[in-house]
Amino acid sequence: MTRRALLGLLGLPLLLAACGPKGSYRNIGPEELYQAAAQGALIVDVRTPMEFAQGHVPGAVNLPVEEVARWAKDLPKDRPVYLYCRSGNRSRQAAEYLARQGYANLYNLEGGILAIERAGYPLVR
Repeated sequence: MTRRALLGLLGLPLLLAACGPKGSYRNIGPEELYQAAAQGALIVDVRTPMEFAQGHVPGAVNLPVEEVARWAKDLPKDRPVYLYCRSGNRSRQAAEYLARQGYANLYNLEGGILAIERAGYPLVR
């Protein structure tokens, strides 16, 4: 293999990484979310205010996903942000948006509040 071809092959992963999203997020379960909440982490419920009022994670703030472009700029980029919704879909969308904005410490509750209820964790009502 020529030296030029070898350099091209080695450089391809770097090029692809540079073109990818700025940040990333990780899916988590209810146990990890509640551990983070107990330690004072920033927990964001991206559901509607009506859904939030029906029950939410203790200490969570309600920032609807429909307004993510407005509230994203106010979130700290230097601390972890935990996101959840009803099923995990809207919070995943918010996590993807925030990742594109350069947030790196993002956590999405897989299964959403439905997973919390199945696991038996308490909600504020």
